[in-house]
Amino acid sequence: MDITSTSPATSALSCHLAAAHKKTRTWRSSALTFGFSALLVSGLYLEFFAQDNWNAGALVLITHLLVGLAFVALLLFWIIGHVRRGLVLSERRSFTWLSWGLLTKYLLVIGTGLLMAVPPGLYLFGKIWFWSFEATYVLTFIHLWVGIAAALGMVVHLGMRHWRWTGRER
Repeated sequence: MDITSTSPATSALSCHLAAAHKKTRTWRSSALTFGFSALLVSGLYLEFFAQDNWNAGALVLITHLLVGLAFVALLLFWIIGHVRRGLVLSERRSFTWLSWGLLTKYLLVIGTGLLMAVPPGLYLFGKIWFWSFEATYVLTFIHLWVGIAAALGMVVHLGMRHWRWTGRER
């Protein structure tokens, strides 16, 4: 007989630890949601309105880069556990495929964002270099439109899992 598993103190401690873990997960999820929303809004501003006010555009760009780097760091620490837990809980094939598609979109957005951040990063170290105009156009196009698709995919993902939208398939 294991006394520790029935001990009220141990039970209270395990409940406290579970609540703390859930609170941490909720904080990270909220931070990622807020960060992605801020990145989407600032990205749309950069794409469609920055040319009207270059000073504001530069400030939004710097903010977009800093929030993007923080988002990537937080996402890397969070996503591994989320995928491990999610694969065990996923009961619908369509939800699993949607989730892998969403992760692929995030990887594309992050990858293109990091590639576009190379020239400003090099500039900080004293080297001036830019992608060709065509490469910049393709990177920007992929980054923007896959980011919008990821936002829509996230709404469906949250709807199917956390907001309990039902699917035909079980």
